[in-house]
Amino acid sequence: MNNIEPIEQLLRWRLAQAERETPPAPRASRLLALARPWWETSPELFRTLWARLGVIQVAYGHAMVEPLASRGSGYPVPVLIVREGDSELEASVRVLYLGTKNNRMSLRFHLDAPPEDSAAGFEVTFVSEASAQPMFSTHATRSVDNEYWLDAELIEALAGDWRNLKVTDRMPFRLLLRRQATVE
Repeated sequence: MNNIEPIEQLLRWRLAQAERETPPAPRASRLLALARPWWETSPELFRTLWARLGVIQVAYGHAMVEPLASRGSGYPVPVLIVREGDSELEASVRVLYLGTKNNRMSLRFHLDAPPEDSAAGFEVTFVSEASAQPMFSTHATRSVDNEYWLDAELIEALAGDWRNLKVTDRMPFRLLLRRQATVE
């Protein structure tokens, strides 16, 4: 009994069926639009969010009432959480770990926000404190409670500038957090 021929016919039939069901490839202009960061495709939205994020003041003091262990370490970093319905929530994060190596940054932070505003993940946009310009965007994943971690590739200039940053230093960025769509 020769099973090779029926299997070959079945595979050819399945290939032809897959070719008929495949949608046409997107146009190059659509692919380029999809590759652009959100702040370039929606500059008005970015300006609106930066206007709110840029004025957030976060209190920091060495003689605060809470013990250091409960607050985390270092300066708080201002954050604007973009929620459904075009509403935002002002919050802050405490950097728990920051490491850069080979133009890659690993960051772990604690989000100081109510539990109902935490998510399984956020799209994190780093905005320069000095120039108010977006630097890059990446995804952060929740690990435990309100702690998140991310790993991102940095351009060489940023990697060099951030190489010596410690978690106790004032960070040169503010963060825009946008909820990621959950995949079910």
